[in-house]
Amino acid sequence: MFDIGGGRPKIYFVPLDRRLLGVFYYEGKEYDFNFSKLHLKVKTDFSFEELDDAVHWTVRQENIHAVMETEVFCRKADMLLVNYEAPDGSKRHNRLWNGGNGWGTVKLYDKKDDALVLVDEVEATHIGCEYGEYDPE
Repeated sequence: MFDIGGGRPKIYFVPLDRRLLGVFYYEGKEYDFNFSKLHLKVKTDFSFEELDDAVHWTVRQENIHAVMETEVFCRKADMLLVNYEAPDGSKRHNRLWNGGNGWGTVKLYDKKDDALVLVDEVEATHIGCEYGEYDPE
């Protein structure tokens, strides 16, 4: 099982830039990619692309022990384009996509000395997918 999620967290009411958390439970072992656990020195690179008929995420997360590379697609026809309005009447999310039929791959690597050792490449289906940009103004 793996999970990647995020947003714009706040620390003492100060918003941070976009952040992602990730975790992969593989054969009883937890691979944790949580940016708030400073001792893990987590680095995350991610992108989101809206194609004509699908949406596409690529995420690379690294900590001092491991690397997880994730690529996920979801067909727009299987998703909802949510027009979310907050209770105060403001509309701060633009192009908020939600779906549950994503598919893709997750590559998990252990760090050994100065090399990456592939633990496994997993094909994933029926992935819950969500993306939207939050405008704090």
